[in-house]
Amino acid sequence: MMRKKQIYPRIYAEETVYSIASRLVLNDVSSSISQSMLNVFDNKNIQLDSILPSFINRLSLVSGCSHDELLDKHSLFQYYTLFSTESIRAQARALLLKENSLDAFKTLGLLANRIPCHDVHHFCPLCAKEQEKQFGETYWLRAHQLPLSNTCYRHHCRLVSIPKQRKRLLFPLIDCEPSFAISTLEHKLASFNYAFSQSHHFDPVRLKQTYAIRLINRELATTSFVRHSLWREQMRVYFDEYMSHDAVFKLLQNDAEYAFPASIFYNDEANHHPLKHLLICTFLFEHVDDFIEACTQKEPLKVVHSEPITSQSEIDALRQDTVLTLLRQGLSLRQITVIANVSAATVRNIARKHSISLKEQERKVSNSIRRGITIQLIIGLHVADIANKFNLKKSDVEQVLSGQPIIKELRRRIRFYRHRQQARRALIATLYTLKSPTITLLRRSADKEYVWLFKHDKPWLNSFKKFYFKSG
Repeated sequence: MMRKKQIYPRIYAEETVYSIASRLVLNDVSSSISQSMLNVFDNKNIQLDSILPSFINRLSLVSGCSHDELLDKHSLFQYYTLFSTESIRAQARALLLKENSLDAFKTLGLLANRIPCHDVHHFCPLCAKEQEKQFGETYWLRAHQLPLSNTCYRHHCRLVSIPKQRKRLLFPLIDCEPSFAISTLEHKLASFNYAFSQSHHFDPVRLKQTYAIRLINRELATTSFVRHSLWREQMRVYFDEYMSHDAVFKLLQNDAEYAFPASIFYNDEANHHPLKHLLICTFLFEHVDDFIEACTQKEPLKVVHSEPITSQSEIDALRQDTVLTLLRQGLSLRQITVIANVSAATVRNIARKHSISLKEQERKVSNSIRRGITIQLIIGLHVADIANKFNLKKSDVEQVLSGQPIIKELRRRIRFYRHRQQARRALIATLYTLKSPTITLLRRSADKEYVWLFKHDKPWLNSFKKFYFKSG
């Protein structure tokens, strides 16, 4: 039988369920954490968490706080269901009350998104000092545990991170000095995250309409399609300082498995991770009020004055006349393709149709020189160096390279391995220039190389850090 608590614990506003449960366990003076978990929850294997907790029933029983209040005001349930339909939210809530957090994650699409959850707790040093002064103890706040929140929404200082430990229950420290060196983007992300954590839910259809209108007004979409590549590239530039973050890099990398951000429009029934909406909102809207106003008042589409549309037949006829004129002037094939903006095949077809002989330019690069250039390309020599070696223009060398995908791929691999070798050597060399090396200091001292290795050579980077920093 679970042991009854004579006095319910104090529960603070916006405190996480992890914090509430941890205080209950630590207040139970036993020989070990496992024994205290057994005494309090009748189960020593419960994993205390604040996102979608499976221990709500037991915590409600021993804390005197209702299921709904624990879920809505002390967990991240509202945040992670913010963009879901009413039926999905109800289904996820029912699963959590049946202590089935795994299926709740599946229902909300959080497992399908494959975006990892936090493995750290965050706290604000100034909030912790205020808590200690007012209540005599510190606790974890919900809004500090949101993805990509590095800043306190109240004090605008950087949050401090503590790794989660299953066998050790932790609380914020009171001896940390605050750091106010934060970027505008950090503050903006924290502002949107806090606004999301205080919201009930958004209508998915209305939300997508709001995104679509803003995209059209920013010329990143039309009423027919989304300019996906342009949108994603602009997001990559905008979130450049966060590209070393696993989840952001996964979503915005050029060869992403899922076509984010345009995938947000693909399926009306799909559930997307809140992080996706956070990135989109932060990118598209100037501030939280701008987003709320666009959602509630329905932003109008900008009126674009466009020129009358020219039919394709008129365009084709104009191009043919231009090509004919240039052919009769005796211009070369390459000159005509550039001036008339048509393909070489089009020029040849028009010349053949009108019995006009194409002017052939004298071949600048002989077969023997082409073979020499090809060998230099295969061994990975730079195009500019090859051009200098044969006293040619870079375009002459690039012409030899064009149409040879195997050599192009070989050169790409050579560049990659060369870049990797340089980055590894630079990181190792930087390590030995530091008097008291730490991972953070190494990251700052060789930022460019560190980020490149993080993106392209992560296994080596992890083994490097493990060898030099964990082995002492």
